[in-house]
Amino acid sequence: MATSDFFSTPDQQTPPGFTLDFKRVLARALRFWYVVVIFFGATMATAVYQTRYSERVYPVTASIMIRETQETGGAELLYKNALIDPYRNYLNEPYIIRSYPLIEEVVRTNHFNVSFYREGYFMTTEAYAYVPLRAVLCDPKEIRAAQFILVLNPDTTFTLSTYVEDLSEANRQTFQLDDSVQYNSFSLCVSAINGRNLLNYIGVPFLLSIQRPLSVAGGYASRLKVDWAEPGSGVINLSLTGTNPEKDMDFLEALVATYQERDLKKKNEAAERTIAFIQSQLRSIKDSLRTVEFQLERYGSSGRVKDMSIAAQRLLEKAEGFEVQRAELLIRENYYKYLDEYLKDNRASLDQIILPSSVGMNDPVLGSLITKMIDLQLEIRMATDPERGQNPLVAAKVDRINAIKRDIVEAVRTLKSTDKIKLDFLNKEIREIERQSAMLPASERQLIAIQRNYSLLENLYVFLMQKLSEAGISKASNTSDVISINPPMRGGQISPVPSRNYAIAAFIGLLVPFIIFVAFELMNNKVQSKEDIDKMTTIPFIGGVGHKTSGGNLTVSERPKSGVAESFRAMRSNLNYFTGNKTKQVFMVTSSISGEGKTFTTINLSTVFSLSGKKTLIVGADMRRPKIFEDFNRKNDVGLSTYLSGLNEFDAVVQKTDIDNLFLVSGGPVPPNPSELLLTDRFESFVREALERFDYVIIDTPPLALVTDAFVISKFVNHSVFVLRQNYSPKEFVRSIHEYYESGKLKNISILLNDIYKSGLGYGYGQGYAYHYGYSYGYPYGKRSKGGYYEE
Repeated sequence: MATSDFFSTPDQQTPPGFTLDFKRVLARALRFWYVVVIFFGATMATAVYQTRYSERVYPVTASIMIRETQETGGAELLYKNALIDPYRNYLNEPYIIRSYPLIEEVVRTNHFNVSFYREGYFMTTEAYAYVPLRAVLCDPKEIRAAQFILVLNPDTTFTLSTYVEDLSEANRQTFQLDDSVQYNSFSLCVSAINGRNLLNYIGVPFLLSIQRPLSVAGGYASRLKVDWAEPGSGVINLSLTGTNPEKDMDFLEALVATYQERDLKKKNEAAERTIAFIQSQLRSIKDSLRTVEFQLERYGSSGRVKDMSIAAQRLLEKAEGFEVQRAELLIRENYYKYLDEYLKDNRASLDQIILPSSVGMNDPVLGSLITKMIDLQLEIRMATDPERGQNPLVAAKVDRINAIKRDIVEAVRTLKSTDKIKLDFLNKEIREIERQSAMLPASERQLIAIQRNYSLLENLYVFLMQKLSEAGISKASNTSDVISINPPMRGGQISPVPSRNYAIAAFIGLLVPFIIFVAFELMNNKVQSKEDIDKMTTIPFIGGVGHKTSGGNLTVSERPKSGVAESFRAMRSNLNYFTGNKTKQVFMVTSSISGEGKTFTTINLSTVFSLSGKKTLIVGADMRRPKIFEDFNRKNDVGLSTYLSGLNEFDAVVQKTDIDNLFLVSGGPVPPNPSELLLTDRFESFVREALERFDYVIIDTPPLALVTDAFVISKFVNHSVFVLRQNYSPKEFVRSIHEYYESGKLKNISILLNDIYKSGLGYGYGQGYAYHYGYSYGYPYGKRSKGGYYEE
């Protein structure tokens, strides 16, 4: 091992916090590649199944235009400009199209609530596009739901049976095609569809489903999208997405047709109501006019007045002008009376009220109030959901309608007061004319009175007939403002999208195992590599030692050419870097907990020093659990504890090992007070005498996390080696030793990573390290040899 490969001194700065090592996650993924393959295969299989057996979803679109003007000829009509037509608020049109009443009417009229389904192995799909039969309910008001099994027979008959889960026959009955049938209290008519082959489906069971119209309408309303093509335009785009494009196309076509019929019907109803009102007024005037005409005819035939005087003619012309104005006021009075009665009738539909403009009234306040009331009534209809009950917004709109009703009543009262002032003025002028006409001869007075009545009734009659003609022309020339621009058309398949499904499946199949591997990495609190150490501390990293394969700790002595032996030689070079290649040095080897390879490191580091010709002494300072003597087959009846206790002198406790230049002082018998013995002056004398006789003294101490002996000994050493074991030592101990280092409790310290058996991405040690020395000491990722172990 080259010194530069392992020996490093990080920048003296606060160590960074935890960061995820993605290289290590990748290494785990490569090791457990079969987990990735299993997840990837499972998600791709799910995607294939979903793509194969999911129902295909298609968009269906159509476009309509709502005309802004209605081209008509002739007299002034009731509908002149759609933008100012009080009956049409263009902002409401998309909501009207999606309203429940309209969609429910389409469902009932076209029997979209009666469907045929085909049951398959994995799913049941609607057979609208290919089923050769059509079933309708004889009673369109039917609201019940049911399911039956229908099977075609070869003799133009079919069999109905009650639907059960296992498709077993129950209440089986046979009926003739193209005939109404009674089955389970339902009245049905099942007929063949022209152009579809019955023979291909003989004996095939179909599920005949009858659903509640409101439920079907709710489904269409939730899927139907209605939007203006452009802001300010009169074109509306309709769209549906579903698994049955043929049925959706028929639905949109029926929806547009029903919407057109409703629009035309609404116009005609307005004209019919106006005609009915005018006709009721004409009936009351017609009889009076006939009587006055008869009186005028009798008076003229009697020959009592040949010619009126100029004064009489002047008075008559003046009276006729006033009578025309009074006739208009009388018509307005009749409309006020109609309006009061209509508003008091709670059963009346407020959007079917006759507008003031229909009878020649052009009051802007009254017209605006009635328009607002009609708009609110339409909004209430659209907000009413029969399936879900009362909409909370409806109550607020009803309150607004009631407030508008009160405003209309107040506006009518104000208009009545204004009209009364006008009428009083006209009556006063007419009385003045009557006073002046009293001075005329009796025959002229009578003629003027008859002529006045006739003029009044005639003006009323002509005015009403004009309005009646306008209403009649309007009704005859009415056409729907709704025009179909683009018929319903099916678009391309939007779901499932195989490429998207496979991409998502591949992403999830790779993401889930990656998350699992990341979770394992986050939960792993053990030291794994040099990079982990560098992230947690600024203590210099002195080297790494591979996994040993032998059962004993004398690896360097027994296998001097092994990779482990070479790593200890590199470690010796790194230690010489710290000491400036000086001899007479004291090294301390310690660790955080037992089992990290502290004793193994001490023995083999001492061995490489002794093999280089340096006289080396191993001191077993772990007097609580002395074991190091066992590796050299020596005794422990004397040792450091007996020397510090004054029972033996230095020469008596030093034992010669079988390795040249390597000597041992074991821990000795376990004393009752090992920490106190280390605090005595004899330990300092022991170290001084050891340095006089040996080139290097290497002290094996107890673990730092258990006792404080290492802190006491550290005052007498030149350098300390802190041993960590890969995938064994907790990361928290690295942070603890860093705190000791930063606080100055431990000086001249470096870290050794022991038992490196994981190599590759994220671990910093690859096969190149072992190959460099010609001997592989590493083992496959995640495995230790059965015999590999460490003793403390």
